[in-house]
This record gives sequence, C-alpha cells and structure tokens, in this order.
Amino acid sequence: MNQNIYDEELFFTDYGRLMRSKMGLKGSYEWPAFRVLLPDFKNKTVLDLGPGYGWHCIYAQQNGAKKMCWE
Repeated sequence: MNQNIYDEELFFTDYGRLMRSKMGLKGSYEWPAFRVLLPDFKNKTVLDLGPGYGWHCIYAQQNGAKKMCWE
C-alpha cells in the first residue's frame, strides 16, 4: 500500500510532465502572485514542508537564506 498519491508510479510520472516540474517556479502560474508574499530570506533559516522538486528551496537559497531544511 502506498503512503500517498506521489508514491503511485503513474501519478508521479505524469506529475513530472507538468510545466512547473520541468521549468521550476517560472513554469508555475501562481508564482508571480505568491512571490510577493514571501519575506526577505537574507541570513534566514528556511523550512520547506513538502518541497517536491525543491524549487522554493532553491529560490530561498539564491535570495540569501543561510540554511535550508526540508521534510
């Protein structure tokens, strides 16, 4: 029995075909609206729950986060 839908091979394969999976944040339609809600990451420790491919972690690191944690 799979823990969640991401453990299903067909779902995960199809998820990998989404624009956001291939292009990262720039392939995510909601990214421009979401980005303006984010804080300044300089010298912050950032926790990303359910990071998927890690696009938000990469963004935070590129924008000054000193430490990244994910679950």
